Amino acid sequence: MNIRNYLLIFITVALLASGCKKGFFDINVSPNNPSEATPALVLPSGIAGSAFVLGGYYHALGSFWAQHYAQAAAASQWAEWESYNLTDNDFNRQFTLLYAGALYDYKYVKDKASATNNWKYYAIATLMQAYTFHVLADLYDKIPFTEALMGTEVIQPKYDDGQTVYEGLLNMIDDAMSKDFSSSSAEDPGTADVIFQGDMEKWQRFANTLKLKIYLRYVNVDPNKYRSQILALLDENKLLTTADAKFSSFKAEQTGANPFYNTFVDRLSGNVIANTTLMSRLTDNNDPRREKLFEPSETGGLWASLSTGESRTTVGTTIKNYATPKIDELYPVYFFTKEEVYFLIAEAEARYGSASRAETAYNNGIRESLLSLGLSGDAITYPYNGIKSIIEQKWFAATNKRALEAFFDYNRTGYPDFFTKSLSSVLTGDNRPKRLLYPSSERTSNINTPALVSIDVPVWWAK
Repeated sequence: MNIRNYLLIFITVALLASGCKKGFFDINVSPNNPSEATPALVLPSGIAGSAFVLGGYYHALGSFWAQHYAQAAAASQWAEWESYNLTDNDFNRQFTLLYAGALYDYKYVKDKASATNNWKYYAIATLMQAYTFHVLADLYDKIPFTEALMGTEVIQPKYDDGQTVYEGLLNMIDDAMSKDFSSSSAEDPGTADVIFQGDMEKWQRFANTLKLKIYLRYVNVDPNKYRSQILALLDENKLLTTADAKFSSFKAEQTGANPFYNTFVDRLSGNVIANTTLMSRLTDNNDPRREKLFEPSETGGLWASLSTGESRTTVGTTIKNYATPKIDELYPVYFFTKEEVYFLIAEAEARYGSASRAETAYNNGIRESLLSLGLSGDAITYPYNGIKSIIEQKWFAATNKRALEAFFDYNRTGYPDFFTKSLSSVLTGDNRPKRLLYPSSERTSNINTPALVSIDVPVWWAK
């Protein structure tokens, strides 16, 4: 992409700055002189930048397209998302914020840390950069990667295909974890690491988990390509089941609140409600997570909801008539949850390992989902039925936390297989979104931007 002024690096975190720990955005550091900034300052800025986009608009989009949320009647802010009537202007800002903000922050930390063998900072920045590139590749398929973030050296970087990006990400992860974290030059990030506070054992688990997620994206393309690597990860059993990877440095203030809350609950209120696809199953199964995931309606049926696109034909009601997502100012942004990791393990075991271990991991995933919401780990049980049940329960557990990943899972596996057709869809037949459109901002600034591809065309790993 065409990298803008370095000031944009700090704009991302400025939107969260007052909610972050001291040092995230020091106004005495000139944004025009980034060489004055230390890795300890810029690393949390990068993580906050990723959290702002992934936990804000991307979480909302994933929640609509994974049929966790729906557009309320008597409002229309997100109705086009339900109609799949996107334009190439819709997510320009998010694309720019990640490239000119978070991804460039991570590069800055990597360059500074590498120059002094400061390998803990280097590894964390590399892993978060790989994670962020991974999300962009899954949304757009082709993205600037091998020539990205090179400033004036490459003004108009080429777009690499998704599989090339994936291979590069695996190399990045290996590079990050190959460094000597015990050397005297490897400073302890401490609180500058706003995810794990410098615990490199957890970052090793994060790296392994990201690898496993990447490997499982190949199941429709070349299912045996990474079989041995998957089995090795399962045998090693050092995946991120010990802690959530999350950003939680928020305050109950407008400029420091959770990004979804700030935009979709507070600033543009009246729009987001429960989707009937999810709510009906929570209710029919008497699932106790319902009350933990949603606020009851103020009037009418406590757990009323709408189907995707139904708001266009519903009259006489407002958001007060429907259940709404239970996300407040302090709600964390999750990069991985423990329950998600158990479901990844369950899928990997079901495809490549042991059926019994798959079922155990599946049940552990349900348990962790319940525990994370303050419920008893045995508050509800669901029968195990292989991949179908694993992805369905992963979908339940992703509510309010990892909805974008649930959307990717649907495109990769076809599960859950009970999604309803949008009642306002502009796509033909039962076609559904598979990607985002390349941003118009790229089309006007980078001649290498690919031609527009319809949002119902699968990315390289999807069905």
